[in-house]
Amino acid sequence: MSDGCTLGAKKMSGRFYLFKNRDLTYSDFRSNLVFDERIFAVTGVDIATGTPIGVSVGVNSSGLAVCSSTVLINNDVPYDLLLEQILREADDLDSSANIVQAQLDAGSRYQWCNLVVASLEEVGVIEIGDGISAVERDEVFVTRANHHLKLDTTDRIQSATSEEREAGGPLDTSQHRRQTASKMIVDAAALTDFISIVSSHSSSKGFDSICRHKDAVSGGVPYLGETSYSYIIEGLVLGEGSLNLTFHVSRSNPCSNPFKSIPVDFDSNADTMQQIMESFP
Repeated sequence: MSDGCTLGAKKMSGRFYLFKNRDLTYSDFRSNLVFDERIFAVTGVDIATGTPIGVSVGVNSSGLAVCSSTVLINNDVPYDLLLEQILREADDLDSSANIVQAQLDAGSRYQWCNLVVASLEEVGVIEIGDGISAVERDEVFVTRANHHLKLDTTDRIQSATSEEREAGGPLDTSQHRRQTASKMIVDAAALTDFISIVSSHSSSKGFDSICRHKDAVSGGVPYLGETSYSYIIEGLVLGEGSLNLTFHVSRSNPCSNPFKSIPVDFDSNADTMQQIMESFP
């Protein structure tokens, strides 16, 4: 399943935010949640079988948050598996990038993607292409949609078929979404600001819109889809340096559906974890 996602992360003094709009071509899609002593994460979906696999967005007990977006669909391994490995094994951007490179060096190949990584210490992006990767670091914020900025893949994306891009849409619409997110994130400082980002529209409310509507103008391009979920992970330092994590989620278009805020406590007992998974929107 290809996501036409818009992603971003911002680090401020004593807090960070990571967001993802999950734009999909499937109607009435429901997320599956995994919650254990190490990760709190929404599963990905294998586009070949439609079954849950790996992770699409989540945070771990080290306070590392990660999310993904598709750049190009191919027959290689879903990157959701790689994202889950990162959440289970990594504690920061460096160890995340090392996991990616080690897998590529070992011969593993993944569908092309962007992985946005955030923690109290830093934010960054790991881009993955055809057996290659690149890392962007920033002291304040990063944003991505469904194309690369560091890897030289523009020509290949421009020549891709609609099936290879699916909900990612044409390159220029992906560029528009990322540019919009980049402008808005500059002044974002609180949860309401990040909700405004994921709820924002272009005039078409279509491929170039961060919040995408299924009845929008598609310009004749197939696989428009819609925003099926919006996720915002918030990390905040409280007294004595402890990190408070909250997972905010809105099902369907965030412009018209409220967010549910779920405190993430990795010391929760098994029964509590199970209840949270069962009540996930």
